[in-house]
Amino acid sequence: MQVFQRKSIQTHCVGHVWPEFLGQVRLSESFIVETERFNNANGPIAIEGISAGESIAVYIERIHIHPPYYAPNGGPLFEGVGDPLSLELEDGYFRFPAHFRLKASPSVGNIAVLPQPTETILDLARHDPLGRGWRRIVNDPRAKHCHQDCQYLRAGSSIHLKAQVDQAGLCVADVHGYIGQGEVAFAGIEVQADVQLRVERSEGWLVDWPLVETKDEIMLFCSDTNLLGGSESQSYVDVVREAYRAIREVVAARVGGTVAEANSIVASALDIRNCAIYGLGNYIQEDGKSAQPDGDIAIVACLSKDVFLD
Repeated sequence: MQVFQRKSIQTHCVGHVWPEFLGQVRLSESFIVETERFNNANGPIAIEGISAGESIAVYIERIHIHPPYYAPNGGPLFEGVGDPLSLELEDGYFRFPAHFRLKASPSVGNIAVLPQPTETILDLARHDPLGRGWRRIVNDPRAKHCHQDCQYLRAGSSIHLKAQVDQAGLCVADVHGYIGQGEVAFAGIEVQADVQLRVERSEGWLVDWPLVETKDEIMLFCSDTNLLGGSESQSYVDVVREAYRAIREVVAARVGGTVAEANSIVASALDIRNCAIYGLGNYIQEDGKSAQPDGDIAIVACLSKDVFLD
């Protein structure tokens, strides 16, 4: 089995505006991508036979996490900010220094494909204040190619993505030992991990925004695109509206019907769940509100699969 080692994160195309492929895998081949703590992506990995515009399904077969483990200690209120707490993992639970435990639930925060290298994308890579180059564009901008922060991207689930370039350029980062909905402390329990994946051609769903699929649910991932659009006008409610619009198209395509026909089941059954909301304007509070705009917001629009008769 191929293993894409985490040391590649520190050696492969570091700071470049646009990367070369780290390696290549075939469809249906299981492989392992090793990640480091936080958000620097490992990859990009070429998927043999995939062309730009085709949709892929990335299956998460296994996630093995490694210490050290730390609980975040931030939050929206300044009096809640403190140093991370060191944790021990025992019998499947994170043990806090005193009083508490939390059952581990490893998930991948960022399964990405390379975006189309437009001038906007390349400019973001060139002018990253942290010097990450292309790794910025498979992490920060979110949008239709990357960075979900979704707790449901666990072993046994999959994510459907539309390839933006030939051979897709799969990247993996930001594994959490546990992440709550909203990621309200700006992080989860961030870990390094070995993630076993398999890629197939996507079938059965319309894919535009990424789709997270579990045994029981289909989830349309949606996020703000202010950074990509050079705007501060998009807010949380706009992301919710876009998710609602887009999931109707997914449902209509699934049943071979119209958006009007899909609307009633979406209106009745849709759940909106937060992935990351720390980008809400005025989220960080100390002595009153500011004029900060919304940005860096991610949600999923979720439907139970049992709403479909076929």
